[in-house]
Amino acid sequence: MTRRPRKKCQSKRFGATAVEFAIVAPVFLMMMFACMEFIRLNMIRNLVQDAAYFAARDAMVPGATTEEATAAAEQILSYMNTQGAVISINDGAGVQEDSESVTVSITVPFAENSLFIPSFSSELNISSTAEMNTERYSGFYDPD
Repeated sequence: MTRRPRKKCQSKRFGATAVEFAIVAPVFLMMMFACMEFIRLNMIRNLVQDAAYFAARDAMVPGATTEEATAAAEQILSYMNTQGAVISINDGAGVQEDSESVTVSITVPFAENSLFIPSFSSELNISSTAEMNTERYSGFYDPD
């Protein structure tokens, strides 16, 4: 009883394996890149929420300035090298001494911060708003 050499069967199967890989690999890679994009989107969303919160915390204390609140937000946003962020404090009015509350709004365009597909996310903006009562209004802070 003679056996056939295994090399003939393996060489025939190699062509089928290459075709299967050529069909499956692009779909698999596209799914992997899409997952990475969604992970980045979620990370930036959380980062924008944290930046708005910490900027509002810095702006709520007596003697705080708009520049300090903006710097706090920019520091948090710099952790992921976030580009193109628009930071608005009290709808552009800034921190006032008689403000009873402070509102920080941050908007980040995802297209400028996308890893792979900025052309598909050109319309997507990630925004967050944090509002806090200040410690300067009547009942909390008396400088005299």
